[in-house]
Amino acid sequence: MSFLDSVDMLSSLSQQEKENLALFCQEKYLSAWDQLFLEWDEANAMYFLAEGKIEIYKERAWEEIILWEIKAEEILWEMAVFWWEGVRMASARAIKDTKLITMLSFSIKEIAFKHPDLMIKIENIIKSREEKNQKIKGIDY
Repeated sequence: MSFLDSVDMLSSLSQQEKENLALFCQEKYLSAWDQLFLEWDEANAMYFLAEGKIEIYKERAWEEIILWEIKAEEILWEMAVFWWEGVRMASARAIKDTKLITMLSFSIKEIAFKHPDLMIKIENIIKSREEKNQKIKGIDY
């Protein structure tokens, strides 16, 4: 049994596909207020938040603009992996002790392109977050 069995988004994958994907994943732990990554960092992974909470934000003109929070059982940084040429367009930090599953970008892309239903789920999340971003004033990409 793989730790990816608990990721609802991956439910359409066979057990063998989950085990293959798990070979390119690892667990990562952050303490409250640890930085996961910064805006403009290279995006070489997508994350599944197993436990905890992550805050996504941008720093602009000497202020932080909070975009949203990622809660347990959500993914994050799918936008950079699938849309933005591998560049992080915001920063992320834990706001409580957090456990993540890191999925290397090439592995999640490969499996998503083989499974249109998974790609649709990821695209829907991206579209929803893009809509949220557009409602926040002062955000430039």
